[in-house]
This record gives sequence, C-alpha cells and structure tokens, in this order.
Amino acid sequence: MPRILVWDIPTRLFHWLLAVAFVGAFAIAQLLDDDSPNFRLHMLLGLTAAFLVALRVVWGFVGSKHARFGDFAWSPKGLVDYLKGAFAGGGKRYAGHNPGSTWAIAAMFVAVLGLAATGIAMGQGNEAAKDVHEGFVLVMVLSVVAHLAGIVWHTVRHKEAIALSMVHGQRVADAEQAIPSAHPSVAVLFLVLVGLWGGALFTGYDAAKSEVALPGLGVLHLGEPGEGGAEGKGGSEAGEKHEDGGDDDD
Repeated sequence: MPRILVWDIPTRLFHWLLAVAFVGAFAIAQLLDDDSPNFRLHMLLGLTAAFLVALRVVWGFVGSKHARFGDFAWSPKGLVDYLKGAFAGGGKRYAGHNPGSTWAIAAMFVAVLGLAATGIAMGQGNEAAKDVHEGFVLVMVLSVVAHLAGIVWHTVRHKEAIALSMVHGQRVADAEQAIPSAHPSVAVLFLVLVGLWGGALFTGYDAAKSEVALPGLGVLHLGEPGEGGAEGKGGSEAGEKHEDGGDDDD
C-alpha cells in the first residue's frame, strides 16, 4: 500500500501543543507546592489546554476527513474486536483513528475540559471540586498511558513508526483514504487564535492577586481563595497587627 496524507496540519499542531500543555501542567503540579508563586503557571497551562480542545472540537465537525468525529471508530463492539485483535496479533487496520485511539482521545478531551472547569470552581471556593479535579487527573493520565501503549504496540506489530505520522501527516493506507489538502491556511489561523489566547492570558494575569482577566469570561482566580493573592497577604498582615495590638492592651 502507498504512503498517503492522512493528518492535516491543524490536527498535528493540536496534538503536539496539547501534549506540551498537559505535560507542563502535570510536571508543575508534581514538582511545586500549591502555594508556590510559579504554581500559577500550572493553571495558565490548563486554561490553554482547554482552549486547544475547544478548537479541536470545532475542527472535529468541519475539518478534513480523518479529523472529523464522524470518521472516528465509536462502536463499543468495534473497540472490543480491536482489542481482541491486538492481543491476538492481528485485527483490522485503520487509516485514521482506530477504536482504541478514538476512546482514549474522547476521554482526554473530557478530562481536559473537566480539569479546567473544576480548576475554575476551586478558584471560586468550591472545595468539593478538588476531589473531582483529582479524578479527572487520573482519567487523563490513564488515557495518555493507554494511548502511548497503543502506539508502541502498533509500531512493534506492524513495523510502522506511527508516532511520526503526527509529524509528517502520512501513513501507509489505501490511496482512496488520502485527504486532498493539509489545510495550511487553517493551521495559520489556528496558531493565530492560540497566540491571541496566550496573549490574553499573559496580559490579563495579575501575579499580585493571582488572578487573570479574560475577555468574555471575567476575572478568574488562580488557586484556592486566599492563596498567593495580595488581598490574602494584606489580610494576614492586618490580622498579625491586630493580634499584636491586642497583646499590648492586655
């Protein structure tokens, strides 16, 4: 079979940018304390990841053939058959997303949006959101591990470096499965939108208050209320002064 173009540039850009955003946010969460000033970057990366997923959802309806959700292998029976074939050393080949990657990607999308929503809720003082947030982290990690395991299996079983298909966009498949264009103009628009979002996060971020002001979304507090903000610090200092004054009166 020939090597054909399967993945357009916007899909490939989304793939790598989401990987960077998630790995960065996850690493910060593991290496830094919640009250560290640099921990706020974890939340900014989370908001960036959510924006990337939102753009990918749009592209899932209007994008090229294999980027569309309609081309994904959603059948639960198909997933079972695919996994059986994988363990048996055979199974159907897919030009686009196979059932394993379909369900892993769907879980990742839900997890990223859930992480962003619960992170925002935590910033508004919703203590119950913390446990849900941690649950979404687990879903995301397991989905990524399953996705990477599938890539390794496919590479070993079919002798095809499938991970590189998200670099050059090509795979070995039937010629009729090829897409006619890599959509470079859409890729440019995608990067512009991501850049504008990143710029809005950067310019709207107030490190002193641990807040970020976003057009259309208002002001979002990064972290639990009272953590790292100037207001919390001022309140703490005022409390200390009040206690000192009380001691003098006694």
